[in-house]
Amino acid sequence: MNRTIGIKGKQDFFAELERDWTAIDKGEKVPGPIHRVFFESAEVLSKVITRQRHNLLKTLHANGPLTVRALAALLERDKNVYEDVKILEESGLIERDSKNRIVAPYEKLTIGRGTGVGEELVSRLHF
Repeated sequence: MNRTIGIKGKQDFFAELERDWTAIDKGEKVPGPIHRVFFESAEVLSKVITRQRHNLLKTLHANGPLTVRALAALLERDKNVYEDVKILEESGLIERDSKNRIVAPYEKLTIGRGTGVGEELVSRLHF
């Protein structure tokens, strides 16, 4: 499974939701689950995915499910790893498995076109 990051304001989000809901009411087929994570603005996106959090995502993706302690050891930093995990989990970029380990539940994480974020951030997000 892949996960795409995008920028979508509340108004656009609710317009898409209303469009899909109307289609469902009419018995029309709508796309199945789409694994996307949206941020309200490019500014919010760049605050959530900092260099250290991106490194955390890459490390987690490369090593599979990990405890916070094991992840901190691999990153060679204890400070703020728990807080970074919490922020990434709340944003939908990481999850917990049945053993309460942290996982990156996707094969590929990409950023959608037209998000208005800088090239440096875009290049960091593709792994």
